[in-house]
Amino acid sequence: MGLLYALIGYSVTLWAKDLGLKMNGWKWILSWIWYLLVSLSVAGGFTLMGENEVKAGFYFLGVSLFICIVLGVILWRILSIGRKIKKKTLD
Repeated sequence: MGLLYALIGYSVTLWAKDLGLKMNGWKWILSWIWYLLVSLSVAGGFTLMGENEVKAGFYFLGVSLFICIVLGVILWRILSIGRKIKKKTLD
């Protein structure tokens, strides 16, 4: 898990530059809080399933991931404010 976090931490700056996002401190903090929430949701749901609480695990995953999707859409709208759109030509 730690290696995955390190790779994501390195590549997220490249991803933001490639998309032309204007990132500042508070946008990075919001992004990391959302990513932490997604990670804890997945870990919590599968931990419940591993402890033979399958029904509770599915409920936990369903509700928490639905909330994460809604918050992710809101976060994307915030991040895309002031985005520099690159126009690609077909030449």
